[in-house]
Amino acid sequence: MKIKHLALAIILGSSILTQAADAPKRVLVCTTTVGFRHSSIPYGEEALTALDASAPDFEIVTWLRQPEIEVPQGPKPPRKPARNAPQAELDKYTAALADHKETIAKWKVEGKSDSKKAEFDAAMIKTLEALSPQALRDNRIDAVIFCNTSGALPLPDLEGFANWVKSGGAFIGMHAGSDTLKDSLPFTDMLCGTFDGHGPQVPATLHAGDKEHPANGNIGDIWTLSQEEMYLIKKHDRDKVRSIWFMRHHPNKPEEKGFFPVAWVRGLGDGRVFYTTLGHREDIWSIDPALPKRINSIDTAAQFRSHLLGGIRWALGLAPGSAEPNPATN
Repeated sequence: MKIKHLALAIILGSSILTQAADAPKRVLVCTTTVGFRHSSIPYGEEALTALDASAPDFEIVTWLRQPEIEVPQGPKPPRKPARNAPQAELDKYTAALADHKETIAKWKVEGKSDSKKAEFDAAMIKTLEALSPQALRDNRIDAVIFCNTSGALPLPDLEGFANWVKSGGAFIGMHAGSDTLKDSLPFTDMLCGTFDGHGPQVPATLHAGDKEHPANGNIGDIWTLSQEEMYLIKKHDRDKVRSIWFMRHHPNKPEEKGFFPVAWVRGLGDGRVFYTTLGHREDIWSIDPALPKRINSIDTAAQFRSHLLGGIRWALGLAPGSAEPNPATN
């Protein structure tokens, strides 16, 4: 009888392990901001929800969204004139700027935003508790996505978060993900790149660093965007990453040749990182044919989703692809 019980226990244990192995990977998505907030964030959430629905091997189990507390921003500054504006216009701006500084000083003394700001900060800290290493482990999170997050987000344990990735977690960032925590070394070292500004939106021709990688999105050697806000990246070490997409010249200065990273992956300890600078425009996220003021085609938006899906699945270990650095890519 004991042998039968032991055999049954082995069978049941094996069944449980098989079910666990087949369970979808668990993903957390964060779209909170304490810096610039992109109007495309709702479209990003919609696109990620659609990718979740299309992929049976992973599921978004947690959303960390912006606290619904509006903080008064105060009087807006005067519009800065062009550099070649007439002197009279420059003088007028200088006077208006001085008046604005006085107005802001009075507004701050009155404390009109203090209570709401404190309420917002407390709510943000509460929201981001889910990114503590212990919470990530307790909730069995396999990957964290930063979708157009920005600013110095108050993560409860930033170094612990980076170590969670190194210990086998996955981190995926989109567009302003590199404009997040950019003065925090554990985060910038993990991402291996930091936002360094951008020019006006432009058409862009992207070249594949690895056309076989899942994060290429089956797009091929060349990817042409009708318009996008192309980031410049600093603190980027090509000897630590595998380039997926890049430009061969400065986005806004075609005469300035060089290597300008657009998307990359890297191994980090036992973990994986995937980041793409793309994702500013609403029409690069949305496949809705009724989206107003569309410049990028629906096909381009579908390619972007394929790029994201491949990168997410790779980061989760669901799709094969190299993380070997390829600094010779040009």
